[in-house]
Amino acid sequence: MLVLAWAPTESDQVRVGFVVSRRIFKLATQRNRLKRLLSEAIRPCLPRLRGVDLVLIPRREALEADLQTLKAELQVLLRRARLLLANEASGRQRPAGSVHKGR
Repeated sequence: MLVLAWAPTESDQVRVGFVVSRRIFKLATQRNRLKRLLSEAIRPCLPRLRGVDLVLIPRREALEADLQTLKAELQVLLRRARLLLANEASGRQRPAGSVHKGR
């Protein structure tokens, strides 16, 4: 339903982009709705991400998905890529592939 591309960055800043193809989603309203849903789905994950650029590419079946389904799919992708930091209670962990320069 979603494809996740990512690259580590030197800073702790997180940037997120969406690629919603006109070839797959013909109507602008479909493309805009998907961008809004994806933006809302990634929002709870942002505090647990550090130093990464993300690109989310929805597939055709994402159009029928609701917000909760997209959130769950996104969580699975971020965990599989090992990009989510541990919860604050369990300590902080750097995402795989990122560079830690110390303080």
